[in-house]
Amino acid sequence: MASFDNNSHLDGYLCSLRTTTLAKLSNMLNPAKVLLTDDGHLRDWRGLAELMGCDMLVIQNLEKTSNPFAGLISQAKDLTANQLIEYLEKMDRYDVVDDTIALMENDLYLASRQTNLQETKQDIPQIVTIGDQEQFSEDGTLVQYDAFVLYAREDQEFVNTVVKKIEGEYGMKLCLKDRDFIAGLPFEHQAVTELISNRCRFVLPIFSPNFLNSEDNKFVVNFSEALGIERGCRKIVPCVYQQCDLPKSVRYYTRLDFTRQNPYWDFWDKMKKSLADPSAPPSERTDKINISTTENNTEQKYPARLSLKGDLSEKSKSYPENVPPTCSKSSSSGEQKENKLVHEEVVQEMPERGRETKHWLKKMWKKSKKKSVDKQKVKVLAF
Repeated sequence: MASFDNNSHLDGYLCSLRTTTLAKLSNMLNPAKVLLTDDGHLRDWRGLAELMGCDMLVIQNLEKTSNPFAGLISQAKDLTANQLIEYLEKMDRYDVVDDTIALMENDLYLASRQTNLQETKQDIPQIVTIGDQEQFSEDGTLVQYDAFVLYAREDQEFVNTVVKKIEGEYGMKLCLKDRDFIAGLPFEHQAVTELISNRCRFVLPIFSPNFLNSEDNKFVVNFSEALGIERGCRKIVPCVYQQCDLPKSVRYYTRLDFTRQNPYWDFWDKMKKSLADPSAPPSERTDKINISTTENNTEQKYPARLSLKGDLSEKSKSYPENVPPTCSKSSSSGEQKENKLVHEEVVQEMPERGRETKHWLKKMWKKSKKKSVDKQKVKVLAF
């Protein structure tokens, strides 16, 4: 009797056996045997059917076929090689075990190896970029990109500036097909759509007349737009590099327009904030507001507004020399002292916001009447 290892590949299913091995089993079990075993089992395929629990109707139908063993195995999808060997031993068919066990083990080994290769292939994610190769070899993950840059090759110079700003100065990660894709990808469109769908938060199309001449670029824009609608999120960040007739689907998007720069907003800063990751911690966000910079910018834009009190203080020092011609310089010392007190009240009560100036002037006008201060002086102080 042949011995076999229960921990070997014989726990595989018989449906994985090659046709040559199944044919050998059929040739040895299909012929009818007259002698029974000591336990009363038939020693051919019929005894195997009884041990497998088949009813009499199934056995009768199989008798009418030319290869009843093959029909029996085809109905037993979950029958393993170990179970078959166990049944053959109960049928005293050790000859079948000795002649086929090596064949079955070899077939099931090859089948399990093929299955493992397929599972491994499915487990390994698709490597698309050079960065994927490097990162996957380190930690088994793929690169996540802030944006996929879509552009025409004629606009490469501007794209180089975008990369220098966004990656070099702002520390974001962009994906460019010509720069990052590995060679040998069988389906480029499939790689692009996979990246946009799963590993790029935004698509940054650089619109220009050359861009619109490419049907591939139009396809990717339409795909990205549909993806954003399906997921209910912002997917496209349009950037207009040169004036062109934008697609209808993009005309109603707010966009970055390189052709309309003005002193009230910075094009590159707006691009950075448009591509910023909203899920990043506040300390890591690229759009974090610099309070000191904001104050400096405000001081540069509105110097008069921030230095209003200082200007009035300087006027107060030179007030006696700046009296308008309509005012007399020969006022008594008592009047000058009183005027100085009124002026100090004016400086202290001067509002910081221009929208209150009208009410403030009325208030000071009434006060100047009560204290006999020249009205013209109040006008000078106010302005």
